[in-house]
Amino acid sequence: MNKKYLNAESIVTAIVLLVMLGLVFVGVLSRYVFHFSFSFTEELVCTMFVLLSTMGGALASKENSHYTLDLVTGMLKPRAKRFFDIFDTALTVLAAGILCWCGVQMVISQYNMGSLSIALRIPSWIYGVTVPFGLVFLIFRSVMHIVEVVKTSPEEYAKLGETEDNAE
Repeated sequence: MNKKYLNAESIVTAIVLLVMLGLVFVGVLSRYVFHFSFSFTEELVCTMFVLLSTMGGALASKENSHYTLDLVTGMLKPRAKRFFDIFDTALTVLAAGILCWCGVQMVISQYNMGSLSIALRIPSWIYGVTVPFGLVFLIFRSVMHIVEVVKTSPEEYAKLGETEDNAE
């Protein structure tokens, strides 16, 4: 396996996806074969889906592989493309920062209220902590992307875009 793919995001994403797959399989099997529903599987899978989404976003930021509509930016000069890449990623950091702050407030509220999950009766804040946890990775990788783009000259940035287009 290529070393550039061995990082925390890809490991967590792979493990969470495998566990989710197993839980969904057990849930379906129990419902249709044994006619008994394990409600805790839905609870865990929903929480893991949130973690999977945020960690997947962080992985996409690390690999610079978010979906983009380059109808307008494709016609721009390298300096303007670079500016819009930085601006777009800064907006991602801002949005993720706001969501992370709200997630931390949610976790604090859940902790203070002592709320419990419905199926497993464990503290809700344990599930809630997946939101800011994943978003911290997303913010970190997005900031790293901004730093890399700022360090790159417009000419080098234009060459990077050409090599990525040729790789597809």
